[in-house]
Amino acid sequence: MDQIEQILQQMQDGAFAVDSRRQVVFWNRTCERMLGVSARAALGQPCFQLIRAHEASGRRYCGKRCTLASLARGGAAPRAMPLWFSAGDGIPLQLSVSVFLLPSQQRGLWHVMHVLKRGPHANGTLPAGPGAAARSDGTSDCAGERRDTPRDDGSLALTPRESEVLGLLAQGHCPTEIARRLYLSPVTVRNHVQHLTAKLGLHSQLEAVAYAYRNDLVARDPRPGSAPQPAAARAS
Repeated sequence: MDQIEQILQQMQDGAFAVDSRRQVVFWNRTCERMLGVSARAALGQPCFQLIRAHEASGRRYCGKRCTLASLARGGAAPRAMPLWFSAGDGIPLQLSVSVFLLPSQQRGLWHVMHVLKRGPHANGTLPAGPGAAARSDGTSDCAGERRDTPRDDGSLALTPRESEVLGLLAQGHCPTEIARRLYLSPVTVRNHVQHLTAKLGLHSQLEAVAYAYRNDLVARDPRPGSAPQPAAARAS
């Protein structure tokens, strides 16, 4: 199994990806539990028919013209945003939604990976109105969460070796494979991963992968279609 898929499958957060046709191409196990939809039922389905997400005002967010799905043709991802989902039991579930891009097999096109984190209103209660989810500083309950790219110049703080490790990690290589390629010990590679994520202000290998693709740090040829991608979750 591809290293990136392993990371996505082991996440405690939900993760699903759509292609340029807005069809679901990846759906992890946490998404199955969160939204009550199996990978078997989700894969290949149009995301706007499968995902029922609303803003705090009650206005439906998901649709054929979804701005997040349109990122399959490239572009800068927005900050994390709070949305309310209708889970399998019908109880509204607030989730913070952030996205990042991973290469697809089609040149010039990307897979849009959505990461779903549980929010403070996960008990089925909705805010009273459009502004109820906002704090006094103008940010929402979830909008203040860290972006996949905390700062644009973070990569300048990396050593050449750390940049090399990050690029290989983003290509889907596990630390053991990276160690073999670079003639290093696995412990040394794990230390590099810890150091680079700390320097970039990231908290996981998944965030590091997203950072690498967004900042063109993937080894030499980061064009869509030239790098590995997460395989679709196996229907269980």
